[in-house]
Amino acid sequence: MKRPVPLALLSAVLVAGAAHAHQYWLTVSDHAPQPGETVVIGACSGTGFRGEARPWAADRCVDFSYTTFRRFALTPYTGEGDIVWGEQAAMDTLGTWVQYQSNFASIELPAAEFDDYLAQEGLDGPRAARGQLAQPTAGRERYRRCCKAWLRGFDTRRAIQPLGQPLELVPRSLPGAGPTLRVRVLWRGAPLANALVKTWCQPFGADGAMRPATERDSVAVAEAVRSDARGEVSLDVHAAGEWLVSTVRMIPVVDAAKTAPGTPAADWESTWASLTFARLASDTTRRSTP
Repeated sequence: MKRPVPLALLSAVLVAGAAHAHQYWLTVSDHAPQPGETVVIGACSGTGFRGEARPWAADRCVDFSYTTFRRFALTPYTGEGDIVWGEQAAMDTLGTWVQYQSNFASIELPAAEFDDYLAQEGLDGPRAARGQLAQPTAGRERYRRCCKAWLRGFDTRRAIQPLGQPLELVPRSLPGAGPTLRVRVLWRGAPLANALVKTWCQPFGADGAMRPATERDSVAVAEAVRSDARGEVSLDVHAAGEWLVSTVRMIPVVDAAKTAPGTPAADWESTWASLTFARLASDTTRRSTP
């Protein structure tokens, strides 16, 4: 018998837009589980922090795991085509990372559409390079995803520990614990300056829980800031709700690291990173009370 699908992972109609520019994030049934509580894990893609559930595809996965005091693989428990990627009981109150990394997929877009996408994502380097071409050409790109979700806990060391993803958003403190969150952008383990980091916030429902995807409206970008020389940004996350942080790095394929046989042919290689967490209403109330 198929497992029932939590409403939070049910698909919604995608907002119009080019598929390559959609955000992609891990979904969890509860960002603040109690020890022993089962957390249901999946993924969504869409715009405005609203999207459709993505089915599990084993051939796209490089890593799907969760990290507490050590890393545990989740891939042995996945089912091809399922929109519920996995279920895991919370182990303690110290915090947990759920992480996913994909391999590359390819896309080709008309010249004008590709250039608009570069402008929208703040990819000034590739945009300037294409501006030097003798004539506009289609954009041939291969892309991958690096996603993280933080399950609330109180161990700062866990929260700030890099997981080793190619492009990674690494908190400098406990996500959701305060009205601001400083995040470091790492590219191949080193700080990445001038990366455009965007945030979105989906408010909780009237019952204080995360709203199902089918009940969400798209929300506007809350903030878009570039990382400093240390690869860091300071984000305003004062509002209660579920937060999505995202950035993208694009490089010419000639500058890309050597890739495995069968990697799609392309002129550009992009890596997308996302981070989700929750800021609870109780946290905002406590910190605003004299």
